[in-house]
Formats: sequence, C-alpha cells, structure tokens
Amino acid sequence: MRFLKGLVIFLAVTVVVLIGIAFVLPASAHIERSITIARPASEIYAVLNSYRRFNEWSPWVGKDPNASYSVSGPASGVGAKQSWSGDPHTVGSGFQEITASKPNELVATALDFGDMGKASAQFLLAPGAGGTKVTWTLDTVAPLGIDGKIVWNAMGRYMGLFMDRMVGPDYEFGLGRLKTLVETFPDVDISGISGEVVQLAARPIYFVSASSSIGADSAKAVLTEAYQKLGKYVYETGVTMQGAPMTITTSFDKSGWKFDAAIAVDRNNAATREDIQAGATDGGSAAQFVHLGPYARIGETVNKAYAWIAVYGYKPRGRLIEEYINDPGKVPESELQTRLTIPVQ
Repeated sequence: MRFLKGLVIFLAVTVVVLIGIAFVLPASAHIERSITIARPASEIYAVLNSYRRFNEWSPWVGKDPNASYSVSGPASGVGAKQSWSGDPHTVGSGFQEITASKPNELVATALDFGDMGKASAQFLLAPGAGGTKVTWTLDTVAPLGIDGKIVWNAMGRYMGLFMDRMVGPDYEFGLGRLKTLVETFPDVDISGISGEVVQLAARPIYFVSASSSIGADSAKAVLTEAYQKLGKYVYETGVTMQGAPMTITTSFDKSGWKFDAAIAVDRNNAATREDIQAGATDGGSAAQFVHLGPYARIGETVNKAYAWIAVYGYKPRGRLIEEYINDPGKVPESELQTRLTIPVQ
C-alpha cells in the first residue's frame, strides 16, 4: 500500500510539473513549406480557392482510402467547405472552410479536427523564378488556463514542439502533388475570365458550312455571305429564328478557319438546299463564357476558356459555339458581346 501511495503521489507531482513547464512553452506553432510551380498564379489560385480538385493533390487522401468526403457551401471562395470522416488513427474527422481569399495572392482556411483541436492555414502566391512561388502555412494555438481542459491543452503545447516534424513532410508531399497537377494545365493566365457550367438542351439549327483564312476581313466577308443566305432562306420558308447568329468551329489553325455559320430556329423540317443544311447543337453539359470587345481579340478569350476548363477538371467533348449577342452595326467594338459555349464532360 505504501508503494502504491508513493507511486500515485509521484505521478501526481509529475503531472503538475509537466503542466507547469507547459506554461512556459510556446503557445503557438507555425509551419510553412514552399514550392515553385511553372504556371500563372491565376491557375493555381483557381485550384486552391475551391475543394473541387483538393483530393487530387491532398497529401492525406491516400492514408485512408475508405475515408468519406463531402463539400458544401459555394463552389469556390469564402464559405466553401469540405468535411471528412475516416480512421481516427490516420485522417480522423473534421472539416476545413475557406475564410478569406484574394485573387492570385491568398487563400486562407480554418480547420476543425473535432476533439483534436483547431488550426488555421494559408496559401500565399507570389512571383517566383520560372513560375509562381506557393507557400503553405499552418498555425495552431494552445491556450492554457486553469480549467477542465488544462491537461489536454498542456499536451497541445508539447505537441507544438514536434508539429513541424509531424506535418512538414505531408506539406512537402502535398505541394509536390499540386505542382504535378497544375503543370498539366495549358500555360495560360486565366485572370479576368469567368466560366459557368450549365445544362443545355439541343437546339434545331440551319447552317452553311464555310471556311476562310485567319484574317478578320476574310472571315467577315464569308460570314456576311453565309448569314445573308440563311436570312433569305428563313424568310422564304417561314421558319422563325430563335436567338443570335452563331458559328460552330470545326477547326482553326494557321491554314485557316473551318466552321458552320448557323442560326437556331423553332423547327428545322423545311426542305434543305445543297448549301443550307439542317442540324442541331449539342445538348448536355457545357461551359459558357462571355467575350467582351472586338472580334479580332476573341482568340485570347477562347484560349483562356479552354485553359479554364482544364483547371476546373472538365474535358471538352464537342465543337466551340460562338453566339453574336449584339449587332456590330449598333454598338461600338468595345461593347460587343460574344457568348462562347464549349460542350464538356
């Protein structure tokens, strides 16, 4: 009994001493790792500002293949949230939520690990040699007061001493996977473009297949002739136009532009001619964008649109449609609007 009593006293004194030492240990822990990715900040920011592709580069997803994940809130930006539940000995359970973001510069998140505590993280983007420097940080705080959680919080301060050694390798692994993912994207700055993935119904059309050189004057002349044919045909057959004139690109390269000049109609069962054919646009999922400004610069927006599709994890599955929303004869070039639609999967 005397031995047992002495052991209890020894353990109690040890706990008190350890808690006392914890009061002088750092109350916070900071971890950071960096990597340079050979792509524009806008592409990296788009991936980090959403949880759509997080599990493609996360350093933890492979540690528990049976863990479950869900996302909620907005698709990107402040309020986007990912929750997970897995093996308590590996990934545990909790959630992370985006709390602040600044385009191409910063994404901040709050992490809640349930009984394991809370933390905050940041992704900082800055120009780097040969690309964009990405710095991933983690900060934890272990407040220590005389309350019911004093032992647990004291343990948190001791863990803080080893946090860099525990989490740092995961950060390095995750950043490496992020670099591998992002460097598969086209090397295009997607700043200033905003896409939306929508579900579209197929629309009946009449079209004229045509081609031109890549010069703007040649394209304008060919399009003018094609739309004049289509307009006359619509008038003669009593078909009603449904929406703006469009082009559906077949190919575009240095040798020229091949496309269908088309108009959407209420029906396409009128008799066709050799030069005017009936068809339909693609239905299903599509990414849509709006180009604002001269037609001569639409190629820049098209390149950004295809890069946006790659960054957000979609794949093109059909031909690009350009719809000319307003009349170049009625508005200045700077106000011209062209809707770009790219079928995706």
